[in-house]
Amino acid sequence: MTLCCCLYAAAKGGVTGRLGAAIILFKTVAGVLVTVIQPNWQVTAYSLLQVDAACLVAFLWLSLRSDHHWPLWSTACQFLAVAIHVTTLVQPELTPKVYQGLHNLWAIPMQLFMLRGIVLDRRFRRRRGRMIAA
Repeated sequence: MTLCCCLYAAAKGGVTGRLGAAIILFKTVAGVLVTVIQPNWQVTAYSLLQVDAACLVAFLWLSLRSDHHWPLWSTACQFLAVAIHVTTLVQPELTPKVYQGLHNLWAIPMQLFMLRGIVLDRRFRRRRGRMIAA
């Protein structure tokens, strides 16, 4: 699903879509590498927290520079992924399965927001183009 969403975003989403797809691909690949190297969910995964924090900053930058709305929603999903890590710092007795599940939970809505946002933006631009031409 990640690859399909990112390919569509890169092909049809313009500069914002390509940047969003790059952030998501980086997050996915780096997350897999970090999880393979450090598969322990018993404690806060600081390496994964760093990856997620970097992606949060990147999405926030993209949201502030873009005239599209979907990066805001993807930024919110990324913020929630970072909040899960912070929760494990505050409440270390959080179960590893819950930690892992909640961390991975926000990746799917993030991609769907990007995909749906690009589809709606393209539809809006097509309609606006017809209205201007008419």
